[in-house]
Amino acid sequence: MAAVATAAVTVAFGFALTTQIRSTAEPQDEVVGREEDLVVILDEINQREETLRQQLGETRQTVEDLSSGRQESGAALEEARSRAEAIGILAGTLPAGGPGLRLTVQDPDGAVPPSVILGAIQELRGAGAEALEVDGVRIVVSSAVTGTPGDLRIDGQPLSAPYEFRAIGPPAAMEVALNVSGGVVADIGRVGGEARVEQVDSLVVDAVVD
Repeated sequence: MAAVATAAVTVAFGFALTTQIRSTAEPQDEVVGREEDLVVILDEINQREETLRQQLGETRQTVEDLSSGRQESGAALEEARSRAEAIGILAGTLPAGGPGLRLTVQDPDGAVPPSVILGAIQELRGAGAEALEVDGVRIVVSSAVTGTPGDLRIDGQPLSAPYEFRAIGPPAAMEVALNVSGGVVADIGRVGGEARVEQVDSLVVDAVVD
């Protein structure tokens, strides 16, 4: 497995992540307003995910055509394979490996809210994470962080403290993003949790989605 070669593929909407969050601990009027916004956001997310899957299907067909000899070009075949791999990693259907960062969140009191998990995901993505999983759940465009402190879920799958994040991408940049003043690490400490950030030379994100 290899890390994504970003120069090998340009996805129309890039690897931007819009993740939903719903928390029953919030005031009702805020929840209602957020739910209305999420309807629009979710439609956009679904469209983006469908586009990504279509691109993956088209690229796989190109690889098959090239491999079968209907089109003869070693360079074109290699490019198509690289593109298929990159899109597959973006879609979460393929594992990824390379340098990255491991974030472990201790939550002894069950007090870490969904917003903190969401914030960590967003900061890692914004700092260049190419592939990300949390407690063995692959994070993709349509991933949803839900639940309440002590009962957190991602895409319906329960999380268990300590929460472990694995992110493939630039380790130093991601660590800086998590440790900014008033950022994710500070938020975790504020609710009684503890964060341990570790840069890793070789890391594997092997959780995939169907």
